[in-house]
This record gives sequence, C-alpha cells and structure tokens, in this order.
Amino acid sequence: MTFKSINNDSGMSEVMGVILITAIVVVASGIVYTMVTGYELEQPVIANIDIESVNASNEEVVLVHRGGDSFDVSEISIIISVNGETLEKNLIDLPDFRPAGFDPLEGVLHKLSGATANYSHDNIWDPGDTGNFNIAGTNSPNNFDSGDLLKVTIYHRPSETIITSPEHRV
Repeated sequence: MTFKSINNDSGMSEVMGVILITAIVVVASGIVYTMVTGYELEQPVIANIDIESVNASNEEVVLVHRGGDSFDVSEISIIISVNGETLEKNLIDLPDFRPAGFDPLEGVLHKLSGATANYSHDNIWDPGDTGNFNIAGTNSPNNFDSGDLLKVTIYHRPSETIITSPEHRV
C-alpha cells in the first residue's frame, strides 16, 4: 500500500485572509465612528426675517422676525447691499450698539410685547421681535434713494449658512 503525502496549505491562507480583512473593516469602522461622533455639527437656523420698513431720510432699516427658530444675535452677521453693491461696513459682530459704519437706534434688537414695544436686549431674536439699524453716512454707498433695491443678508456664523436675504424696494 502506497501512501501519498498531501501538502496543501491553501485552505489555511484563505481563512487567515478573511479574518484579516474582517479585522481591518472593524478597526476602520471604529475610527470613522469616533471621528464622526466627535464633531458636533451645528444645525442651521430656519427663520423668516423680513424687512418691515425702510426710511430713506434717516437711512433706518427695520427687520422683523416673522416665524421659525429663535437664535442668538451674537451668532449672526448682517450684510447690506444697495442695488447689488455690498456696503463697505456691515454688522459683523452683533450685538454692537456702536459698530463702525452703523448708528443703531435704541440698540439692535427690540422685544415686542403685544402692541407696545419693550426695549429689552436679551440678544435672542424670537418670532415677533424687531431689530433696526441706521446706515451711517461714512459708508459707501453712503445713502439710498427712492427706487433703490435694498438687500439684507443675515448669515449664521456657527452653521455657516444664510438664514435669509430679504429685498425691499425703497
């Protein structure tokens, strides 16, 4: 009787390959999970902000929060353009009651309570609140006239999104 010697290790290498690939996938999944959950993503603010009025004589713009999310005024920037031309100086760091290029009236944000205005400044812009500012004469363009198109872009810095960009014909 003849015995044949079989020397075949190929089955072992396939099993080791599967175990190795599985280990790599598990480790890579753990790394990705750790990285994704380690960052807190800022949710965008969804709010309906509109231009309530524009007074061309004193360059006053009044904004009103008509609905949606409340948000902290210190997290937004307001960029103004007249007839498509962005002003040199804008409201970047709010609340600032004396920002360069703007002369605010009674502050930036007004809390409304029913029919009477309550001029408290809690820096949270809730539905129903109004905010106003005056464009200073040192800005360029330094004034707007009847018929000009005013655009106010409200940018939420933490989420890096534009909340709204209402337009108003003066």
